[in-house]
Amino acid sequence: MEVLMEKNLSRTDIECRLAFPTPSLWAFSIPEGETAVYSEATDTIEKKWNFRLSIRGENDPYTKPVITGDWLQFVRDKGLRVGDKIFLWREEGATGVRYSVRAERQIFRVWVNVQ
Repeated sequence: MEVLMEKNLSRTDIECRLAFPTPSLWAFSIPEGETAVYSEATDTIEKKWNFRLSIRGENDPYTKPVITGDWLQFVRDKGLRVGDKIFLWREEGATGVRYSVRAERQIFRVWVNVQ
């Protein structure tokens, strides 16, 4: 299992879109000529979320990948706040690639899973 993202959430992340790290783009197959791809991620209670990863374009030096799609619904359902943490993993298995997502919140200096 490979960690694609570990991030403390910002206001923009919880109100608009999730900024995605450019170095992790390798983990998604964005068809040539396209600027977005949908991927399903499963959370800790096995609920599936359809996230849309988009970029401005390969030749744009200011490409800042973002995740939208079900992202804001995920934020609302989990009650996420600024400072909470998000993790995204990629796992390759016999049935193909699987993505997992998890949110955590710090309570008394201990990070706990947000269901």
